Amino acid sequence: MMVKVRRTATAAAAFLLAFGGMSALTVGPAYAEDYACTSYQDKTFPTPGSNVEVSIKLCIEHYSEGGYEATAYYKWSGSGGTDLDDNRKFDRFDLQVRVEQHDPDIGDIIQASRVCDVRYDINTSGDGSGFCPKWYSHSRALTWSADGTVTYDIDRDGEGAYTWNLGGSPQID
Repeated sequence: MMVKVRRTATAAAAFLLAFGGMSALTVGPAYAEDYACTSYQDKTFPTPGSNVEVSIKLCIEHYSEGGYEATAYYKWSGSGGTDLDDNRKFDRFDLQVRVEQHDPDIGDIIQASRVCDVRYDINTSGDGSGFCPKWYSHSRALTWSADGTVTYDIDRDGEGAYTWNLGGSPQID
């Protein structure tokens, strides 16, 4: 009699374990990542007087409220103390941050974009930092990343604007 009760209890436990495992499979999807960033991407600009060093990190984050935010964190050093023409470092320094959705059939699709003009900050402060965020409301579907570019024009170089293409963040789902 003891053997039969033990077998029944073992069978019941095995059934509950298997059933519990099956119910765990029917629960909503488990998401791998809610946040991802690049390393800081550095560039030294040959500006009048001393060079300016700029570092930018791109991050993508999912919020439980139902959206994604791409943020460009930037810092600089070696800049000047004025924004007056012929005495500044940059005539233009526009940082664009993008929220991109990745579709396996199409590739990256820009869903939202923002441009932050940080020229004045860099020109007037020797060292500093800031951030440029862009929010996009969307349900959790496919994968997402942050990407960006910098359009800059060095003062008095006579060359016009250049583009610095930043490497995008890792994807999150």
